[in-house]
Amino acid sequence: MRGVADYAVAYDISDDGERERVEKTLKDFGFRIQKSVFECRLTRSRLQLLLTRLRSLNLQTGFVKVYRIDRQFRPRIIGNAPPHPDEGAAFII
Repeated sequence: MRGVADYAVAYDISDDGERERVEKTLKDFGFRIQKSVFECRLTRSRLQLLLTRLRSLNLQTGFVKVYRIDRQFRPRIIGNAPPHPDEGAAFII
């Protein structure tokens, strides 16, 4: 899809309140893949909105890092990973 990129967003924050605000923000943009890592599929404008919202939290006890995932990169998953939300995890009732 043109104009859309995948991002991994990782954080390390020691204050419970700050961490909860970051988690709540990230849930609006992507899904959790690990305790402190989210995966997000964003347009350029949604990325800017995410960055603006994260900056507005004025974090004092940790940091958030946003990594762009290259489309050519194919992750190697070892073990029982849950299905990606965009890859055939549909249920028909």
